[in-house]
Amino acid sequence: MSMDGQRIEQPQIWVRPNRYRRLKSSSASRLIPINYLLKKDELEQFTQLYRQQKRLKRRYLFSQGSGDQPLPSVVFSNLMKLIWDRLLGEHDFTFHSFRHTAISQLALVLSKSPLAQVMTDYDNEQCEKVIKGVLGYHKDQGSWFGLASFAGHLTCDTTFEHYIHTAHLLAGERLNNACLELPITVLQLISGLDYSIIYRQDKTAYDATTKAVKLNKIRKYILKKIAVNKIPLFKSIDGADKNANQQLLNGNLNGFNESNTNSIFIHPKYADVIGFLEELQKLSINSRDELLPEVAIRHGISLNESKCLYLRASELFDDDRLLLGRPKGSKNQEVIIRALDRAYQMSIKDPEKLRMFIEIFAHKHNLNNSSIHFGIKKTQLERLQSFMLVGCQLIDARHWQVRAYSEQVVIDVKKDLSLNSSIRVGARESFHGYEVRVVQKKRKHSDKNLATTDHYYASSGVLKYLGCLLMVLIKN
Repeated sequence: MSMDGQRIEQPQIWVRPNRYRRLKSSSASRLIPINYLLKKDELEQFTQLYRQQKRLKRRYLFSQGSGDQPLPSVVFSNLMKLIWDRLLGEHDFTFHSFRHTAISQLALVLSKSPLAQVMTDYDNEQCEKVIKGVLGYHKDQGSWFGLASFAGHLTCDTTFEHYIHTAHLLAGERLNNACLELPITVLQLISGLDYSIIYRQDKTAYDATTKAVKLNKIRKYILKKIAVNKIPLFKSIDGADKNANQQLLNGNLNGFNESNTNSIFIHPKYADVIGFLEELQKLSINSRDELLPEVAIRHGISLNESKCLYLRASELFDDDRLLLGRPKGSKNQEVIIRALDRAYQMSIKDPEKLRMFIEIFAHKHNLNNSSIHFGIKKTQLERLQSFMLVGCQLIDARHWQVRAYSEQVVIDVKKDLSLNSSIRVGARESFHGYEVRVVQKKRKHSDKNLATTDHYYASSGVLKYLGCLLMVLIKN
């Protein structure tokens, strides 16, 4: 590198062909703006070296002898090989590796990636300075053209194909920050995720006005449930290896356990339990035991918890089901999610009250019916009172309805038992006792519907779904 007596207030290196080395192409002739690339202390050292060589009347910045001959290129490569051999032992680095590193890190800086603060020693101010110096007149063309020009490449293709080893990090960062949206119908077709699953993960992910889902809101769930490797994690093996692998499996699964000491929930995250049971339910009965550990680890549930949940769900049904179908409609899903949130809080603060609610439901419920029935005897009325007091803490009173053979009878019993005034009343002809259900407002669309008014209240199925799920979730 010849100094040629030039002033260096803003030092730059001019890479050009000379008698010691030719360049690969015309694009390789370029200026390297070290006044922007070097930090303040580094630039001072460079300037001091320049002035020292100039004072000694040496022609080359890095020279040998009297200064008329440049240092041979092998000096640097051999020196670096000696250092790396001592430090790293086996390696495949060469002096040219510095070029790859510089271009890779400059890609982070020019992209204004926060990774530049991690992988280089530049601060924000220095990064802006580097961007200004490297891009130059390529600013309008963009950072990749500026980087290619800096590297001496004719096009960006060569730079990307061989030199930018941080491209995957940049892509990952951009994807992480991307605010992509998909229509919910499209997302359901390609992934199987419906509104209820999306709502359980993030209540703000679905935009009702655009009917689109903000994918960044449910990114973790998608990565965990959809992009998972479908190759079986646990294969049938014999002998000591099997025991060793099982111990490793147990150790890994234990890492998923959350502190659940104060709750009577078997697993604290009910959304994971629902996903676990839904996925397990899709499998044939014969393969469930074998694939149970794999499904459990995918949903962040320990092996012991998953076995307990699976056993309780299996005992609840007399067929191959593990979970009831979710009630349709976004409003019903909101009611369920809110009720489960409240149930979990109650499982910590007042577990016996929640346990009593589930015991009454378990005794009264019928899988063929979405309501539960109470008799007219004193003990039955006391159970009705206890059940409704807790029920209205889990599900807002306006969603509940009590029916008897006349509305007046229900009004009277609400008053006698001091039940919430917002509980709806209804009449069911010739019914003996009291019917309790969670309802939703519906509209009459056909004359075949026996409802006497255009709008009426019908069972939503929420009580049966919630009750059965809590029977699985809550410890004995």
